[in-house]
Amino acid sequence: MSGQLSGRVAIVTGGAGGIGSRIAKEFASQGARVVVASRGQEKLDKIVAEIKSVGGEALGVATDVTDPAQVDNMVSRTISEFGQVDIMVNNAGGAMFIKPAEELLPEEWNAAIALNLNSVFLCSVAVSKNMIERKFGKIINISSVAGMRLSPNFVHYGAAKAAVINLTKGLAVSWGPHNINVNCIAPGLTATEGVANWLPPKTKKDGSPVPLLQYPPDPEHVAQLALFLASSASDRISGELFPIRALTELA
Repeated sequence: MSGQLSGRVAIVTGGAGGIGSRIAKEFASQGARVVVASRGQEKLDKIVAEIKSVGGEALGVATDVTDPAQVDNMVSRTISEFGQVDIMVNNAGGAMFIKPAEELLPEEWNAAIALNLNSVFLCSVAVSKNMIERKFGKIINISSVAGMRLSPNFVHYGAAKAAVINLTKGLAVSWGPHNINVNCIAPGLTATEGVANWLPPKTKKDGSPVPLLQYPPDPEHVAQLALFLASSASDRISGELFPIRALTELA
């Protein structure tokens, strides 16, 4: 396939989920060879098959991104299969549970930080070696609007996602001399299957449609933003935060 990412190799963690799978498919449709990573191989195989069915190139690597050894294996498999790593999308994460701070157990806090923050650091450092050597790289971290505002009953998630935003800026400055762009996307509530019960109605009480900008974005919209940040169109952009959310979340 030819497109904006022709010749590029991308890794997408959390690649079996609603946003991650859409990013992987978007990148593949634009010519990238994509390594899709998630914990379950069965789901990965399904995503890879879907990409290959339309002419794309993909590899599924089951990975626990909180485990440094498994992260190193993911990167090694990528380089062995495709020769390089050009794009890293740190999408793996999740709120995991909802409870007030005083009820959070230490192991629950640690698990949330490991999945939502430590994994971003581990994966970024793991790919940085190849990127620094080749003087090129695009790292896209998926944070959340929960990291930009108060997050009652999600303090573990909000704290981790806020740290991802700060980590993005720090890595951008550190690796800028090596021509590595590091940027961050902060989705709000996104219309994935997993949050179907939380989505507002698409029509008002009078039957008229809810204005487009007042409704949560689809995974496709997040994927299109990720494509921009992975492409040459963003070559002069680094260390930046890009929220994508319904206008109702600005309040």
